[in-house]
Amino acid sequence: MNQVTLLTFYATAILVAALAGGALPLMGSVRRNDAFLSFSAGVMLGAAFFHMLPEAVESAGMSSVPFVLLGFLFLFLLERFVLVHVCAEPGPAALELAAGEAAPLTVPHPHVHGQGEPCEGTGCTVHTVGLAAFVGLSLHTMIDGFALGAASTERALGFLVFLAILAHKVPSSFSLSAILRAEGYSRRRALVMNAAFSLTVPLGAALYLLLRDLLHTERFTAFALAASSGTFLHLALSDILPDLHRRGESKLKLSIALLVGVLLMWGLRFVTHEH
Repeated sequence: MNQVTLLTFYATAILVAALAGGALPLMGSVRRNDAFLSFSAGVMLGAAFFHMLPEAVESAGMSSVPFVLLGFLFLFLLERFVLVHVCAEPGPAALELAAGEAAPLTVPHPHVHGQGEPCEGTGCTVHTVGLAAFVGLSLHTMIDGFALGAASTERALGFLVFLAILAHKVPSSFSLSAILRAEGYSRRRALVMNAAFSLTVPLGAALYLLLRDLLHTERFTAFALAASSGTFLHLALSDILPDLHRRGESKLKLSIALLVGVLLMWGLRFVTHEH
């Protein structure tokens, strides 16, 4: 199976999973699973530290390490200007809509990170209208597709990065649907936008392939893997885990879920290591 076929398979699986995750808030009073979200953060941390970064260093040496910071800062700056957290959760309005109840769609004005008061639409300290949420999350997903393209140059590594993205996309698509419903979007339109959001994965993978062919640099894949590991670290450490810290869920349960995700990636290192 060549790289393009493999990427097509991965993108299709992520599309199906994202559609399933996005459908959950539309099927009644279903809430996101914080333990699964914490597990996905652990998977992303493990993928970055045990697989992506070691592969980059092995291929290009320590010159690849600064690209980790580049990837981290790129995603940080993207979030600062798009004003949406990838882990945004449904607030009371979204939950009432999901349950089929009439709820007033009062939408406060968007505001930036760090102001401290929760927003009705998202339930966290950053609020955005539905279209901005769609754009912001789609950009995140395109970056995930870029990481998938870079990792798929080696089959085992590509599979592990696919698992990390898959674990993250289900809660992301859940959150997107909840935000869109809270903003007054119909169920059908929310599902269509979730499908479009998921299709940015192959777009990101295609971007990687295009840049690789244009640049003709032997170390491009290693640098791309290092930068992608930086984006994974940002998603886990700056988005998912801080959001979970603000919630009342069991600290022990969330900690165990996080460690299970990390240990899973650590264990798979011995199964898939090819060098």
